[in-house]
Amino acid sequence: MNMKIIMALAVALSPSITKADECTSAGCISTIESLYTNSSGLIYISTPLDETKANCTAYAGNYFVLNPESPNAKEIYSSLLAAYMSDSKIQLRINEGSPNCELAYVRLNKNF
Repeated sequence: MNMKIIMALAVALSPSITKADECTSAGCISTIESLYTNSSGLIYISTPLDETKANCTAYAGNYFVLNPESPNAKEIYSSLLAAYMSDSKIQLRINEGSPNCELAYVRLNKNF
């Protein structure tokens, strides 16, 4: 009888289990804390986490960068804005070894 209760609880709670916020050498999975553009057109993204854990040189120590000349930059920026406005988690994948932690791609996922 107890096993049935445990199994029912496990099934009921499994959709609510989400991936923890984290930064690794490949980038971060988190909410976006700051998003801004300067006059050169570069777009800067920070999270509440430590971007220096990524295998790149974070701009000003805590920003990833989206170059507007990158392929699909408009689509990536659209995803960044959606995540920022909805306070949703997003995966920020960087080009490892890049001088300003340039974004390679982003990913939205309901399981984050």
